[in-house]
Amino acid sequence: MVQLLTRYPIVWQGLLALKNETAAVQLHFVCGNKSLGLRSLPVPETGPPLRIVQRMRLETQQLEGVARRMTGESEFCLLLAMPCGLDQEDVVTQTQVLKSAFINYLKAKLAAGIINVPNPGSNQPAYVLQIFPPCEFSESHLSRLAPDLINQISSISPHLMIVITSV
Repeated sequence: MVQLLTRYPIVWQGLLALKNETAAVQLHFVCGNKSLGLRSLPVPETGPPLRIVQRMRLETQQLEGVARRMTGESEFCLLLAMPCGLDQEDVVTQTQVLKSAFINYLKAKLAAGIINVPNPGSNQPAYVLQIFPPCEFSESHLSRLAPDLINQISSISPHLMIVITSV
């Protein structure tokens, strides 16, 4: 596991929000443009939560659009969100919340969560975070781009795949 954390470092830790639920997550950098990911995320731990306010249907046309944006290394940032907490008990709680309020919800809606992030001091969206529950699309990309990571965590921890692109 230590080797995996070295290869897929934590780039952000904070709260993910959906409706009235929040879950503490760590975002691990998988591949792509790391600086794009860092620019689009709020200040860790003191910034606002990443709030999912829209959904995108997991339909072929939508997924093909996301896949097209993931072709150039500098055009996207791929992250893996995993639960975290202050202690082991808190990690168990956060794991349950992430699974029930986020993963199960998005799977039931057959959707990915969408977060539009503006540049500081602006209201115009500059980045789009697309948050995928475990599904054929996310698992196929993770299996191809980070097979060691997905094999290790898929059985032990709920997770969300996050694709960040510029608008």
